[in-house]
Amino acid sequence: MKKLGSIQVLRAIAAVLVIFCHGAGEAGGSHAALAPDFWPLVSAKGLFGVDIFFVVSGFVMMYIISGQRSGGVTAARFLGERIVRVVPLYWAVTLMSVLIGLVLPALKHKNDYAADYVLRSLLFVPSSNPVTGAPEPVLGLGWTLNYEMFFYVVISIVLLLGVRRVFAAVLTLFVSLVALGIWFDPTDVILKSWTHTIILEFALGALFAELRLSGFRINAVAQIVLIATGIAGWMYFGPPSDGVFDMRGFGWGLPAGAIFAGVVMGRREVAYPRLVLLIGDASYSLYLTHLFVMRLCSLLVFHLPVSPALRVVTFFIVFPCAAVGVAILSYRKFEMPTMRFGRQLLEARLSKAGVPGGASSGG
Repeated sequence: MKKLGSIQVLRAIAAVLVIFCHGAGEAGGSHAALAPDFWPLVSAKGLFGVDIFFVVSGFVMMYIISGQRSGGVTAARFLGERIVRVVPLYWAVTLMSVLIGLVLPALKHKNDYAADYVLRSLLFVPSSNPVTGAPEPVLGLGWTLNYEMFFYVVISIVLLLGVRRVFAAVLTLFVSLVALGIWFDPTDVILKSWTHTIILEFALGALFAELRLSGFRINAVAQIVLIATGIAGWMYFGPPSDGVFDMRGFGWGLPAGAIFAGVVMGRREVAYPRLVLLIGDASYSLYLTHLFVMRLCSLLVFHLPVSPALRVVTFFIVFPCAAVGVAILSYRKFEMPTMRFGRQLLEARLSKAGVPGGASSGG
């Protein structure tokens, strides 16, 4: 799949929103007296980056399998590619989190490393934190990866069953799951996750892939209107005060979809700055590593012998720059080599099984 600059830009924006979300939480925790109403607002609104990520993922996955025949071969290659892409870095940072928690427990707020909990986290099985009760894996950020892997497995099963209209099957299944979730309101963490409205964001992205592949495009005026509408929806809706956002797939999914359509579905591709595209390439590393960088920057900056306001300003200069730098390094020195190695192993395994070679799916 040829990379679309607009997709990389959205990935960069989504990742930056998330790091500012967590950065605001860190700054507010250390300097809550400075603009006490501002930090919770930025922290809550920054979560919207995840919704953009999910719409982008739905688009990219459907784009990847377009034109391929359903069946066991396609399913095996698709799921293998996704595992190669997602697992190495996620396992590395999860195990790093466990190691830090065991060696330096004072740096971790939610310590629990029971073997079964760590194993479920590594296998992308939704589970509750034994300490807080929150539905999250060892690496809190990994809750989004649980949804991603669920989406990949669903596509793989649909492909394996030989269903020709993959999008229609995924859409029908996800709408049915959400309807069941709304009707029965399950309390089990796995069922709650797999029937949450947020999974509709993947289907929305897949819909845009179907439209783009069919040749559908919109003009510049429609792009501007959609982006403005999406931003307005993002600003208007948000997590309730109790933190329960069961209707997130509608409240933020639709605004994320509107912004996505405004950026990606235009008639012309825009030439974006290379740095922004590079941040988009490294967005997975940025998402998974930025909390480690944030903690380090927080320890360094918030102990400087300067005024509290200057500490906050310094933090928001140092932290994002450092996080982006580490992410680019991680992308080039860890992600890319492990992806190349993993794909070589995958192709060797498929070739040994008599499966014809195929182009890398990228993404």
